[in-house]
Amino acid sequence: MSLTVLHSGTQTLVMDAGRPGHRHQGIPGGGAADKLSFAVANHLVGNRWDTPALECALGGLHIRFERTATIAISGAQMWAQNQGMNLPMNKAVDVEKGDILTMSFTRAGCRAYLAIAGGVEATTFMDSVSTYLPASLGGLDGGPLKTGDIVRIGDRQGEPNSLPKGHVPALSNHVVLRAGAGPEWDTLSDAGKRYLFTTPFYATTATDRMGTRLKGDKIALNAPLNMTSSPLLPGTLQVPPDGQPILALADGHCTGGYARALQVIQADLWLLGQIAPGAAVSFRRSLAEESSAILKAKNSYYADLIPGFRF
Repeated sequence: MSLTVLHSGTQTLVMDAGRPGHRHQGIPGGGAADKLSFAVANHLVGNRWDTPALECALGGLHIRFERTATIAISGAQMWAQNQGMNLPMNKAVDVEKGDILTMSFTRAGCRAYLAIAGGVEATTFMDSVSTYLPASLGGLDGGPLKTGDIVRIGDRQGEPNSLPKGHVPALSNHVVLRAGAGPEWDTLSDAGKRYLFTTPFYATTATDRMGTRLKGDKIALNAPLNMTSSPLLPGTLQVPPDGQPILALADGHCTGGYARALQVIQADLWLLGQIAPGAAVSFRRSLAEESSAILKAKNSYYADLIPGFRF
């Protein structure tokens, strides 16, 4: 079966769980920017959690189904309609041949995930179909979907599932991230350390899958820092000379030369994918032992619901 793209929206990409293990080659892990919402959408339609799906950023996607299908949408709050009728979020629904699905612009969050029973078929690179835009890898010809594209869908994997209310990802336009001290934490001024955990920042229009430039109180260093290019990970918060932090996201650079002030804990990395331009971003201190316990609890909470999924 297949679907036809009538309007691609702001940016719609084919995504799976990513291609980890290649950062030493300069290729980030990538994959779904919000892996929790991505996994939930797949679970609802009976797919394995890491089955390729569509990641729709900021809305505007219009597609036509060329055969009957079962779909589910999770993640950012977008008004979704099929043939003009509202569709529920976080619930598997059936669509018919010729039906047209429209996804309006987001009201909370940034990215919604459209999973289709059977999953999306696309170009594989390093064992992943995830689109990596900077190098034009994966997806459909390495780029975002465009009007007129035909997207192939695989064979149904299993029966649809429901989702307990407490497992629905909670999103808002104020993203709170728990984080620990980064390698260069001690180079920050006392005021800079205080600002990071007490005042919100705002995501600027310089926000994409690679990272977001934040606007807020200037974070100063004790002295100018000259450092060689060092490893970065999704969730690393860097402080450049202008004092306005840069938060690395799913497709962020593998190395960087600015002070690494904070590292977002693994259990909260899924929230990075829901930072939209204009969203408030706050950081909360998390100690190493707390981070480990939080991750264990979060993984346990979803283990029985979504087999194989880990934050």
